[in-house]
Amino acid sequence: MVEVGSAERREPRLDLWPALPPLPWWIQAAADPAAALAFALVALLLWRPGALTDLTGYLSGRWSLLAWPAVTQAKSLLGLDNPAVAMGFGLLGLLLVGWVSLHLYRWTERLARRSAGA
Repeated sequence: MVEVGSAERREPRLDLWPALPPLPWWIQAAADPAAALAFALVALLLWRPGALTDLTGYLSGRWSLLAWPAVTQAKSLLGLDNPAVAMGFGLLGLLLVGWVSLHLYRWTERLARRSAGA
């Protein structure tokens, strides 16, 4: 910690924001690219509320792996097109994501401890 404190005193801090600090927050927010993208998305949704639904419907019908005839036939033969089965697989997927994220967190924690100890 002493080295970190002395390094901060030796080198001046770099300001990561390209705008000057005295600018008001609304000017800094408008200059942010993520905010511009969010405003464009909101403008699209206000202009055409069903645009995203139409786009996802078009893409899922055209280029989805699940829309291929062989996969569709296998789903119906196995009974996977039943809504209750789909909901069960969705819940199983949520539990699996939680389990994987916990193990990923523990793995990164072990890596951080090893690198800190080295």
